[in-house]
Amino acid sequence: MKNKKYLLLSFMLMGFNTNKQMIATNSNPKADKIWNQYEIYKEPTITNKFFKHKDVVKLIEKHTANGTFKNEILGYSVEGRSINHLTIGKGKIKVLLWSQMHGDESTATMALFDLFNFLSSKDENDGFRNYLLENLELHFVPMVNPDGAENWKRRNALGIDLNRDALALVSPESNILKNIGQQLKPQYGFNLHDQSTLYSVGHTKEPATISFLAPAYNYAQTENDVRKKAIQLIVSMNKNLQKYIPGKVAKYNDEHEPRAFGDNYQGWGISTILVESGGYKDDFEKQYMRKLNFYTLLQALETICDKSHEKEKIADYYAIKENSRFNYDLVVRNITLTKNDKNYKTNIGVNQEQISNADFSSFYFKGTITEIGDMRYNFGYEDVDANEMQFTAPKIKLMEQTQWEKMSLSDELKLVREGYLYVSFTDAKTPSGNIKNRLLNLTNEKIIQATTPQITKPANFILTKNDQAKFAVINGFWVDLSKENECIANTIGY
Repeated sequence: MKNKKYLLLSFMLMGFNTNKQMIATNSNPKADKIWNQYEIYKEPTITNKFFKHKDVVKLIEKHTANGTFKNEILGYSVEGRSINHLTIGKGKIKVLLWSQMHGDESTATMALFDLFNFLSSKDENDGFRNYLLENLELHFVPMVNPDGAENWKRRNALGIDLNRDALALVSPESNILKNIGQQLKPQYGFNLHDQSTLYSVGHTKEPATISFLAPAYNYAQTENDVRKKAIQLIVSMNKNLQKYIPGKVAKYNDEHEPRAFGDNYQGWGISTILVESGGYKDDFEKQYMRKLNFYTLLQALETICDKSHEKEKIADYYAIKENSRFNYDLVVRNITLTKNDKNYKTNIGVNQEQISNADFSSFYFKGTITEIGDMRYNFGYEDVDANEMQFTAPKIKLMEQTQWEKMSLSDELKLVREGYLYVSFTDAKTPSGNIKNRLLNLTNEKIIQATTPQITKPANFILTKNDQAKFAVINGFWVDLSKENECIANTIGY
């Protein structure tokens, strides 16, 4: 009986110790649970990717007012905007995350403010939150290039690419970023960027929605312990992202760039991970990619705490397919062109440039034909087979300005079915730029000269079958003419 009591007590103690260990290794709500609760933490004041430095400052003030985050101004940009450094956590592992060193790459900045909301909340996820903050000392520089963000451009006010200024250190922003890295000496660094939406995962049709890189600190691409930890962390991040974007994670090219901050941070002994947000169908404002950034960063922090990434295989990093630029916004395949009374079957690739409006607070699309010919190794976000369809050049409808202003969408659709994709005013000059809630473009020309597609020209043409208009490409958008009241994001005044 005494032995039975002893065994029972032993099992109880074992269970107690096991539970204690589970808490220590993070059995509390984890990143995957938070994924389903993301809307709770999403920063509501950021609704598109064009927010400015003043918006960031207001949000920083919100997070520092209650003392949850500490904030310091590291210095000022060329045009005098503050570059802020936020700190939270009391753990032994230091992690530094910086974003928007290219002013027009704001996806991760949005995600960081969502992450700030999570870290400063008090709710059912306190166990997980406390676990992170007791193990980590987190440092954030959420907008390295505020001048670029103000004018929605990649480079800073001096015209310098900050990510090629890690050695020359011409810009004040570059000096700030170098200094904080060398002063903090964090174990991990996250370099957060955006890349073109036209990158694919290797030679596949899948867009490179998220791409990773453990930058090489020398031309030999040596794998020391510092870089190995970054590589292993990326393997973990990739495995977890596959649950939400299967097949859409790529690896950036490992070629060493000695002027870049990621490569230098790696060389300074900081395990550095580059995260690039690319493309995802119809996610023009990158709001889904914002959620993916929030999740993958949260999961990475969890992994750093429990050190589970240190079991990952280096080979799995190199098995991730590299970024390749094979994608187009639209590919029209097997379309028939007629030239000199002869028919030719080919393919047309179209891309939609996002053009910032004058106040740099929104954008509009401008579709352009960017490829004609063999596209068997290319893919489109919209990829259509136009077999038995004939390329037909659009026509221009002449009318008075007031007549155009009174037209309904159904009136415009009727004209498109008749082969018209442009309107030219007979009594006024047509405006240029963005035109909303229309199907017809505007032009000051009176006749279309080209009868076949032309590289670099506007992506506006009709697809006919037996002389009947079936589909149209309007400002780069694919339009099914059998559908009523189908509208596109915008047309263009040329």
